[in-house]
Amino acid sequence: MLRLVLSERLIEDVLARIAQTLDELVPSQDIIAWEKRGEELLPVLTRGANARKMRTLHVRVGDGLTGLAALMGRPICSNDAHLDPRSRLVPGTEDVPEAIVCVPLVAQEVLIGVLSLYRRGQKRAFSRGEFELACTFADLAAIAIDNAHTHSELGQRATTDELTGVANRRGFREVLAREVVAAERYGHPLSLLLFDLDGFKAVNDTHGHERGDEVLRAFARLLKRRARDCDLVARTGGDEFAFLLPHTAYSEADGVSRRLQLVMDERSAELGVSASVGVASLAPDTSLDDLLNEADRRLYKAKRLRVEDDRVPRSRGRLSGRLWNGRSFERADLGREARRSG
Repeated sequence: MLRLVLSERLIEDVLARIAQTLDELVPSQDIIAWEKRGEELLPVLTRGANARKMRTLHVRVGDGLTGLAALMGRPICSNDAHLDPRSRLVPGTEDVPEAIVCVPLVAQEVLIGVLSLYRRGQKRAFSRGEFELACTFADLAAIAIDNAHTHSELGQRATTDELTGVANRRGFREVLAREVVAAERYGHPLSLLLFDLDGFKAVNDTHGHERGDEVLRAFARLLKRRARDCDLVARTGGDEFAFLLPHTAYSEADGVSRRLQLVMDERSAELGVSASVGVASLAPDTSLDDLLNEADRRLYKAKRLRVEDDRVPRSRGRLSGRLWNGRSFERADLGREARRSG
């Protein structure tokens, strides 16, 4: 049973397993796991009759029995908590006879939170054996929570580009695979923008790699500021970026690419680079690789147009398109087309 708690990797799974196992070892009416953030304790797990009210609580370290256990770093058992002057009544709950056990969660000699158990009624009292068992279990729970956090941090580092802070190629491929499956299963649209910075090599050659790094970070910030919570921005190569747009049809993605292109054109003198973009949308009977290949093909067509348009500066060098049953429908030189229609 305890081995299962320690074997979980995701923090959500660890907390769920802690609640299940603890309830079997030391039955309680409410179980709360608090995480220490600064000088406050915030609930990250709430189980029981008062769970909804507990979720909104922020407990100061040193306040009430839970806060006191965190401050002292020692477990507390109060079998008459309703009479204990150190305790505090949770707003919105009844003032009834109650027993509380609060055990600090300590990992690598650092307080990471508190585990609290609550019982009400005539048979509320925790026995000494139950108290000691809760303390022992809390030690193991702290290790499991710390391991899960470490695993999460390592996973995030493995999928994050160190320079820009956006997803790296590995992170992008993982999210893209999930989104393609979801789009196919639920029938919602999915679009992809691929960017390549034009003139980036010249920036590196002329001003050095530090200036080149600044340009990459600036472009990543530009994309992130325009991303929704469900979107993903990724750096997939040296000066190549991806912008994944779930729940976004082709026409919407094309509009996003137009607006980003305008912003980059306005900032090209400041950054010393411009950007080419290829747009593609997932369609029936097409795959992840089809989507990537189509966006990539359109990106490099756009780059060729931009080079040609250096001689005729009316076009923005953009190509957009979508897949349909393996065929491609192209709309070239949309920048010039948009100006004529405006």
